[in-house]
Amino acid sequence: MKTKTEKLLGLVIRRTTWQIESINRSLEQEKEDLVQEAQKGNTNCVKQICARIEQLERDLTIYNSYKYELEGIMNLGNE
Repeated sequence: MKTKTEKLLGLVIRRTTWQIESINRSLEQEKEDLVQEAQKGNTNCVKQICARIEQLERDLTIYNSYKYELEGIMNLGNE
């Protein structure tokens, strides 16, 4: 039987996973937008999209490391 802490950690891990999936979807969309705007020659828009992509990639790195740490904590309880 899971403890309250394990249940809470599981919930936080699931929410973190959803956030990672959402960021990945946003990244894919931004990359598609980048290609479209680059083909149009819209340099200002391309710069803005690049900045958003960089921010999303930083966010993704943070959430992935956060999830990794949470899973490590969860695994400590299973030992």
